[in-house]
Amino acid sequence: MQETALKIIQAFPGRGQMAAFAGRLLDWLNADLSAGSEPLTDSRARALLLAGDLLDEPTRHSFAQATENEMGLRAALYDLLRESGLADNAEVAALAAASAATGAPDKVIAPAWLALAVAGHAWRSGFPLDRLDPASPPDPYSPAGQVLKRAAYFARQQVQRSATERDKLGRKLGYNAAAAGTPTLDTMRPDTPIPPLPPYYRTPVPVRYPEYTPEVQVNPDEVEQMPASPEPGARISISDADLGPTPSAPSAPITQPPLRIDPSQLEPPVQPTRQPPAPPRPPQVVMPPAATAANRATRRRGRPATTTTKLRVLVQEHPDGPGLYGLQVRISSRGARRYVAGTTNKDGEFLAELPVQMDMGLTYDVDVTWPRDFGGEVERKSITLNADRTHFTLPFYRTLKA
Repeated sequence: MQETALKIIQAFPGRGQMAAFAGRLLDWLNADLSAGSEPLTDSRARALLLAGDLLDEPTRHSFAQATENEMGLRAALYDLLRESGLADNAEVAALAAASAATGAPDKVIAPAWLALAVAGHAWRSGFPLDRLDPASPPDPYSPAGQVLKRAAYFARQQVQRSATERDKLGRKLGYNAAAAGTPTLDTMRPDTPIPPLPPYYRTPVPVRYPEYTPEVQVNPDEVEQMPASPEPGARISISDADLGPTPSAPSAPITQPPLRIDPSQLEPPVQPTRQPPAPPRPPQVVMPPAATAANRATRRRGRPATTTTKLRVLVQEHPDGPGLYGLQVRISSRGARRYVAGTTNKDGEFLAELPVQMDMGLTYDVDVTWPRDFGGEVERKSITLNADRTHFTLPFYRTLKA
């Protein structure tokens, strides 16, 4: 069964053919198990899984994201065909071959995975689909409950698979031309016999055929004659008159009389006036008032002991919903000038360690800036921390219902 499912998946060249096969497989299962009643849709299968408390919304969203690309689509179809036993059915194999032989569609429609998972496991147990009613969820240990449990486990299996396992399974389930039945160069054989070689061999050298070459004729009058050599002209001579005047020799330098400076030409130097040194100032000692010193000493002696506690700010769309990543959080106190600021992580959490007094609580203001998609406003909540607990949690929700 495993080898059959592997060959079926390897025969699909792309994501469009696999999506078309998933749609045809769901129609075939509805026609086989619905007995002419209303077919099983994706919304009805989702309601069945939610009513039985078998699949939550975050897992469903993660399952839809995991099956969007080609690798996740191949892994999901392989697990469904292998676990439900549909790979050994001749009609399913014919549907797969017909879907793989068609060309890639212009628009790829995502398969109804929840309905396909429920219908595939119901086909394995031989359970009719018209008996599955979301208004009356089946008992978990009944045949219908076991079908829904297997379908929910199939969805969780695709989500819990690690990236390494997906890469290994993707390389294993990749497109294989041999599995698709396409002949390769090694398997191709000519349909007609090859004619024998002739008894001669002509080398692939270009040949000039004389019947296609025009005749070349040479006329004696057209023979190129050598040009006559140029005759020498008159000799060139240069006289002294043609040359410019000769520059005269440089004259001797003129010596100037020596410079003399008399003492009368000198100005007397200016003597700076000395100021008497200022008397040193007596040192000034300022004594603080007795009341101020006493109050300062009292504050130092009476400072209360402090400790630290942790505050975890949780930001979600709704209770038990997905966390919001990258939202700005600012924690400040009215009694202190300092504050703590940062952004939430991928789970929507921001953890801070804050000081509190040992004998009394301290109130902190928490400001969360919502993104533009949620209004873009700043929401503030206040919480009083004390030393009795080491961890506090303050949630922020945009809506109270999912």
